Amino acid sequence: MAELTTDILIVGGGPGGMMAGLTASQFWPKKKILMVRPESESVIPCGIPYIFGTLGGTKEDVLGLSPFLASGGELRVGRVLSIDRSARTALLEDKDVIHWERLVLGTGGENVVPPIPGVDLEGVFILQKDYDFQERLFRTMTSGIKRVAIIGGGFVGVEFADEIRKRGIEVHLIEMLPHLMQANLDLDLCIAVEKQLKTNGVQLHIGATVEALLPKEGGKKVAKVRITGQEELPVDAVLVSIGVRPNVTLAKDMGLTLSRSGGIWVDAFQRSREDSAIFAVGDCAHKQDFFTRKAIHAMFASQAAAEGRIAGMNLYALRQPRYNAGSVSVYASQIDGLAFGVVGMTEEQARHEGFPFIVGEARLPDHHPSTLPGTTETYCRVILAEDSTQILGGQILGGPTTGELLNTIGLAVQMHATALDLASMQFGSQPRLTSSIHPLVAATGEALRRHRALHPPCETMHTGEGHT
Repeated sequence: MAELTTDILIVGGGPGGMMAGLTASQFWPKKKILMVRPESESVIPCGIPYIFGTLGGTKEDVLGLSPFLASGGELRVGRVLSIDRSARTALLEDKDVIHWERLVLGTGGENVVPPIPGVDLEGVFILQKDYDFQERLFRTMTSGIKRVAIIGGGFVGVEFADEIRKRGIEVHLIEMLPHLMQANLDLDLCIAVEKQLKTNGVQLHIGATVEALLPKEGGKKVAKVRITGQEELPVDAVLVSIGVRPNVTLAKDMGLTLSRSGGIWVDAFQRSREDSAIFAVGDCAHKQDFFTRKAIHAMFASQAAAEGRIAGMNLYALRQPRYNAGSVSVYASQIDGLAFGVVGMTEEQARHEGFPFIVGEARLPDHHPSTLPGTTETYCRVILAEDSTQILGGQILGGPTTGELLNTIGLAVQMHATALDLASMQFGSQPRLTSSIHPLVAATGEALRRHRALHPPCETMHTGEGHT
């Protein structure tokens, strides 16, 4: 048994932990930073589906350590068994002990295993972010698999479906809700994505419930999927992607407060309730909606990285402007040439929460003139509060500019921008790179016209002798 000492101990090396370490090295350059994680190689979470088609291998999706190591950080491959808050120590699986001043928990999430009979059969994969797991899954998908079923039609399930079919594998995507990604997008965008998947040959089973996964008679390997009201579907493998929950085993053992959503309770600076020297970031940490402060499950890499930056800045002293004001969910993806995404609230979510709202829409080519090669139509929808016209969210269907348009909307939400702010926004224009009119400006201008129709301004008639 060896005893080690560090100033900052980071448990977990995903985007949240990695960004906490990089940020800490900038703000606290004299502090020693040690990261402990189970694997030497880690995958980039958002790139996992692309291993199976576009990238063609797990090694092409490695989350590089170079920036962290170059900043002075150290990596220890291992597992933390327990943490003593009062002694400020962490016990590793190999019995080594690490003494620390500040602790950042970035233990991530664990995939939800549905209570479906047969889910433990061979050939059934519960999606994980682990490098070795992805290697096993990749080898399976490249070893004679002809037909695969994916259970779960959220963003991850959709991306896996489109990437795996690029290998010539017949893909069946099964979703219990009436539409794919219905929890994230408004209906017409869901339908557009479904249409693109069908065009690419993915077979959809929506509004469908999986009753059981079945082996061949006397076998242990999955061979069929039983779906309510349908014929049994023969398969060679099944992927399950129906959600993630926080991995809080260490936090529970330490006696840290957990939120009702299951994550580690943290304040606006990512600090735990019990100990201001203990921080939590990423999937294991509690998250609140930007508008309502309700608990949400915004478990994606960009959110984890943002929380890592906040924790890294505030480890030894609070920087008041650098705090977590709530999660603004920004989701984006692409199927062939169709990119799509959402920021903040959809129409359905705003209606459910009780926000009176107005909608603005615009359809524009992303080049000007539209006759330029590679031009793609961009559809922009914004959701605005009816009373203040503050932006609540937005959605995009388009091409290569979709990601940056979504990030612009995300910034506008965080800055509490109104329709007037956005409609008068100054922007750069270049024929090969942008629309002639910024889609966000056009959509908010349309929203303002609708707003004026609902709330016409008071007009005063003027005469030469005074007002009437």
